[in-house]
Amino acid sequence: MLVKGLCDVKISLQRGEVLVGTFVLEFGGSAIATLLASAGADFMIADLEHSSFSIETVGRIVRNARGANLPCIVRVPALERYFVSRVLDAGATGVMIPRLESCEDIEKIKRWTKYAPEGDRGVAFGIGHTDYGDFTKLDTRKYVQDANQEILTIGQIETVKAVENLNDILSTRELDVIFIGPYDLSTSMGISGELDHPRLLDAIKEIIRLAQAHNIALGCYVNDFESGEQWLRSGVQLIACGNDAFLLTRKFAEEHQKFKNAAAAK
Repeated sequence: MLVKGLCDVKISLQRGEVLVGTFVLEFGGSAIATLLASAGADFMIADLEHSSFSIETVGRIVRNARGANLPCIVRVPALERYFVSRVLDAGATGVMIPRLESCEDIEKIKRWTKYAPEGDRGVAFGIGHTDYGDFTKLDTRKYVQDANQEILTIGQIETVKAVENLNDILSTRELDVIFIGPYDLSTSMGISGELDHPRLLDAIKEIIRLAQAHNIALGCYVNDFESGEQWLRSGVQLIACGNDAFLLTRKFAEEHQKFKNAAAAK
């Protein structure tokens, strides 16, 4: 494995295990990975799409996650080589690609996440992803082979076009997880935020059916267990529960209200 003792997310998913983590998009301090690991998180997703994080901030988050033996996936803001290569070189467990829509996108992911001969990932050792040190002592051939096998690739299905092309996308066998994005998908369908709309539910059922037919793990975002239990029953294995800012806000609001209620009852 690329990091000794690090949970192998791919193997866990292949075994049918359910993994629960969260998005990090607000708190880029050095303690966030340790805090989540202490809370029992199975993974974290550092979000470059919906945050103001710089690549330097994400690199620091990834570095600390590796120190805490917590798998850290990075959601890149777009499918561009310089985003994918930089977060992998920083040491990310894998990449999450938003708005995946075609087999052409899959080819780009393969080319930029895998070293030759499978892809065309740029080669640089002695940096974050090899935990620094004297890279001249690294068995680079074995490292390249292991990296090509272990890097996790997640594609977000968030548009009508993605659903239409999903069977072809999954037939490439290049993705480890497809991540359902109901909010973006509903917007793409012209029914933004109508998460109970029959057309959206039908599309999600089709995504789940195809994922299961191709034996590819499913992932999704949930706010909490109550809203996410249905996804668990649907076979979702990679569950991103809330995000750092949301979880802090909700928990504080709950405790705050308890004190206010008790004070008002005096």
